[in-house]
Amino acid sequence: MSFLPIVLLIALILGAGYFLLAGDIDIAKLLKREPEVRRLAGFPTVINTTEILEKQRTVIKSEQELATFLNSVDKSGLLTLNEKINFDKEFLIGVASKTFEETGSTVKVRKLYEDKENKALIVSIKQIDSGENCEIEAQPNVAVDLVAVSKTDWQIKFDTIKETKVCNN
Repeated sequence: MSFLPIVLLIALILGAGYFLLAGDIDIAKLLKREPEVRRLAGFPTVINTTEILEKQRTVIKSEQELATFLNSVDKSGLLTLNEKINFDKEFLIGVASKTFEETGSTVKVRKLYEDKENKALIVSIKQIDSGENCEIEAQPNVAVDLVAVSKTDWQIKFDTIKETKVCNN
């Protein structure tokens, strides 16, 4: 008995399966492992503060570094992370604004871009400030965001995009 008909039948089944699922399965993505970004629950957030803080852009690789970052933006200790982070598999990117004197400003990690030439991840941060006609309160605050990124040996760089919110009051 010949194995040629069996081999042809298996090849036809695999070929048909590939073409039927071609839009659903991205083989290039399976072969190339890109860093995955995961947004953490409760972030981005805004914290009221009386401290004068400078903006921060931090790569957090341990529990101790996380505690230091959270304590630096919120001395009261009310800001906590509800999720358990496995620092063997991922790290955090922490972003905090300077102290704003009025409410209405936000900071958010928008996207991560790969710079393959320089082996770097570029973290795009979006900062939105209140416009002239926006309703604001005189309350000092700081905007904070944290995201988890799967481990990589690439260098991390930060890029900020500033926008002004348009309000019609």
